Amino acid sequence: CGQCVAGCPASNANPPLLIRSLVRMVVFGLEDDLLEEDTPWTCVSCSRCEEVCPMDVKPFEVGLAIRRWQCRNDETRIPMAIVDLYQRGYTQAVGEVGELREELGLPPAPVITEHPELLDKFRKLMMQVEIISDNAYMFGD
Repeated sequence: CGQCVAGCPASNANPPLLIRSLVRMVVFGLEDDLLEEDTPWTCVSCSRCEEVCPMDVKPFEVGLAIRRWQCRNDETRIPMAIVDLYQRGYTQAVGEVGELREELGLPPAPVITEHPELLDKFRKLMMQVEIISDNAYMFGD
């Protein structure tokens, strides 16, 4: 029905996360296309999609299952979202919505980039993951 997209912050990402499109790829057996698809990695894990889903499809779980499937079927896969996660501490530009949050009367979004010491610890932790440390050239500051 697409209700999950209406509440999804990553549906405005570039490229947008559209769980419905991913489900169609699964249903139609478009494995090669799905294997190359980066949009499941733009999910910010807010679970909003599951809160609004009237059919109890569990769109968040679908996205996670696709990520796991991609990694099992291509062990060299390094989604670009991981590079964003390493560099910014998050996959979506949550730190760039200050004006909108202010208009809505919301406080500024807490972002890790405001705490360089925590971002540094986070990056060191990520470098302990083998696929990241083996490809450290991709994660340069």
